[in-house]
Amino acid sequence: MAGPNPRSYDLVLYGATGYTGDLTAQYITTHLPSDLRWAIAGRTLSKLNTLASTLAILRPDRPPPAIVTVEHTKEGLSALANTTRVLITAVGPFHRYGSVVMEACATTGTHYLDSTGETPWVYEVAHKYHDLAKKNGACLITQCAMDSAPADLAAYALVRFLREKCDAGTKEVVHSIQEWKNGMSGGTLHSLVGVAGGYPFAHLKESIKPLALSVDGVRPQSKPRSFGLSGTRREEEVGLLTDSVIGISDTGLVYRSWSLMEYGEAFSYFTGMKAANRVSGFLWHAGLAMSLPMLLISPLRKMLTSVLPSPGEGPSEKAKARDRTSWQTVAFCDNSSAQKAVCEMEYSGDMYSLTALLLSEAAMVLLQPDGENWAQKLGGGVLTPATLGDQYVERVKAAGLSMQTTLIGQ
Repeated sequence: MAGPNPRSYDLVLYGATGYTGDLTAQYITTHLPSDLRWAIAGRTLSKLNTLASTLAILRPDRPPPAIVTVEHTKEGLSALANTTRVLITAVGPFHRYGSVVMEACATTGTHYLDSTGETPWVYEVAHKYHDLAKKNGACLITQCAMDSAPADLAAYALVRFLREKCDAGTKEVVHSIQEWKNGMSGGTLHSLVGVAGGYPFAHLKESIKPLALSVDGVRPQSKPRSFGLSGTRREEEVGLLTDSVIGISDTGLVYRSWSLMEYGEAFSYFTGMKAANRVSGFLWHAGLAMSLPMLLISPLRKMLTSVLPSPGEGPSEKAKARDRTSWQTVAFCDNSSAQKAVCEMEYSGDMYSLTALLLSEAAMVLLQPDGENWAQKLGGGVLTPATLGDQYVERVKAAGLSMQTTLIGQ
């Protein structure tokens, strides 16, 4: 890798033997440069050795990663962070295990990437570690995964596109999941259920507000929209929408990107998933509205946890072969014109493989920045995937995330 560096590694993958970690290790082995100085890290040496053997079979022509055992303690993780330029963590649930990793990176000036979708935890650490990370030049990028990074990148690409083509800011972005054929891992499901019991109700309530992740004191002129009682909303370019299961995490992340970058003062964001019709959309909306509060009841959480797949388990190779996801996003100029732009995205593959791609390519941008992205301009902090800019968009497109933006209207 370019440039001298006193640290032992360019990249450390922590939690490499878990479901997402294993896929990320495979992606790094098969796609990233062979001169990458990297290590796989975790608590159990035998599991790390087994993974290293698997990676050697995948790419026998490249040097194997180093193996680092580490205890999940403040001291152990601070020492680990001090050995590397970038640390990817796949150790969840993040509300239980993530804060000490992020603190270690913020303190040591180490760039950080994670795969969380736990918005209440992101709300906690974004306000807790942003200033410390910026002081030490660490870019701490959360939610760099399947659930919210595509929404964040689509919004960023559209804002950039409208600025370039129309010389205008963006008034509104409407994001939609058009197709979602994916299984869920045990770790993801346990995280989603467990986070509801990890915080007081007041914290949970505050963290899921649309602007909760925005930088302190930064608010748009426009009030975020919601579905209301009908549970649906029709938008010409994206169709009839209802609640998205990842709508809360998408919304918070995109508004944080807006607050860190220049999207337009009147910016607003809305997200959903395609509904077959208004009746099914309303029923889905009502079902989510009733089921989410049930996670606050401890006996119901324990009952649900007992029937979920174990952490570390995930969809089979046969099941993943059928997976596919597509998104469609529309953005409107904030000037008086009727111009708007549409971003169509598609990924043929499972979402955990997409997470591995997103994490790994983000690491390469942090290691080899082009000098143009907002993460560098901001100088660090708790940031978002979109702050990695055009370089990141181009890397993930080249790696297999189809993404096309077009201008429509007069």
